Amino acid sequence: MPEKKLEKKLLKNIAMELSNIKTLLDKYLEAETTLAEEKVLETYFLSDHVTPELQEYIPLFNFFENERSLETSEEIEFKMPFEVEEKRSNRSLIYKWSGIAASVAILVSVFIFNQQQKNTVTNQAPVEYELAMQNTQDLLLMMTDAVSNGKKQLTYLKEINQTKNQLINK
Repeated sequence: MPEKKLEKKLLKNIAMELSNIKTLLDKYLEAETTLAEEKVLETYFLSDHVTPELQEYIPLFNFFENERSLETSEEIEFKMPFEVEEKRSNRSLIYKWSGIAASVAILVSVFIFNQQQKNTVTNQAPVEYELAMQNTQDLLLMMTDAVSNGKKQLTYLKEINQTKNQLINK
């Protein structure tokens, strides 16, 4: 009888441990675990007591363990791409400064050109407002003459239309 109680207790502990491992694994896959929780997962998956339903994750943790054990040789020299070489030739310095000088020359020429454009716009002759007003009035008078001539021609058309109607009715 005491053996059955012990067996039930062990099964209960295993079930609790399995549910704990599953929740930790879900958190791990969502990148929400702490380092301590990751260590618990690592020790579980590197042990020989992994349940069959979770054995697909064993290669992942084995890979991390194998990569951690790799060591690099001292022969490999890493160079950062943004590090500046201390040995510079005079030619590279000339190219650098000539590029800067060309950029400054372009900026200065654009600035001077814009200033000249502003001066030519402001130096134009002032507009004679009275002359412009007189021209506008002349144009309006011409338009009213054209409209009144059009009205006169419409009255002629009206008379022609009436005469035509009279002839048709007879």
